[in-house]
Amino acid sequence: MVSVEYVLDGLEAELELERELGVRVVEIDRALLSPSPAAAAVRAGVPPPAADIRQPATAPEPPPANHAPLSTSLDFVFLHDRPLSPGGIEMMAKIVTAMKKTPETAPIIFTGERPEAKAYVLLGSGALRKWLPGARGAPGEWVKDSEGNSYLVTYSPEFILRMGPVTPAVKEIKMKMWTSLKGVMQRVVSR
Repeated sequence: MVSVEYVLDGLEAELELERELGVRVVEIDRALLSPSPAAAAVRAGVPPPAADIRQPATAPEPPPANHAPLSTSLDFVFLHDRPLSPGGIEMMAKIVTAMKKTPETAPIIFTGERPEAKAYVLLGSGALRKWLPGARGAPGEWVKDSEGNSYLVTYSPEFILRMGPVTPAVKEIKMKMWTSLKGVMQRVVSR
């Protein structure tokens, strides 16, 4: 069984990363874990008063997968090799929000034609093989196609999610991904 302290330490590490990325600022108050009278009543089988019922937090609205926007003035487009899982969609929603973009201005495409954009972000090696067959590149590197379009290779959110709980290694990969994405934003602004 996993200890509460271990879970809280992992949660604090994740929140610290999100603070560093500028996604959100949330603090953990471990004092909230002490049993409240309402929690004791629930354990005893008595429902809490209506004022104590808390609404679940809503997740950020996920970017519509494979939705090509009507506008042709895109700064960048995320390219993936397949549809994202719900966790991958949530991670990309946070990334798009942190980049101060919307799903319409920074779409995730996994089939069909790629829309015109100033730069493209290849989410993982599968996307690299699908969208630029024969090209080579490691996360954080820029590659170009025969038409001179720029593509940033970075990690797939699915790869990061498969790594499991937040560890120093996962935190390092997330930071490398975010650093490379800041490079995309700088490159687009300078054009």
